Amino acid sequence: MADEKAPDSGTGHWVDNTRVMPRDLKLKRAEQRLVVEWRDGHHSDFDAATLRQACPCATCREKREQRQTTALPILEVGAHDEILLSGAELMGQYAIKLIWSDGHDAGMFDYRYLRSLDPR
Repeated sequence: MADEKAPDSGTGHWVDNTRVMPRDLKLKRAEQRLVVEWRDGHHSDFDAATLRQACPCATCREKREQRQTTALPILEVGAHDEILLSGAELMGQYAIKLIWSDGHDAGMFDYRYLRSLDPR
């Protein structure tokens, strides 16, 4: 069983982790979805496109920031190619790393961040 408390990445204070710990994670490749059942009973169902757009790695964050300051969007080579969610790895008891068909695998979604992406 995972620790019930963990340091908050923003404050460093120990916080209750129960709400943001998954009970079950299912990667549904055919449907391009990640389904999470949280310990508190909440269910999240993320589509791959949403997860890719929210990738927390430094490169993706920088690209999102650049888009916010650029008047016109800059299309990259292959921008219209479909990028698929091809795999995932658990990172200890705090995050899941998503692996994409274009080789990108630098985004580790810690469970607090992943839970915050659920609009419900």
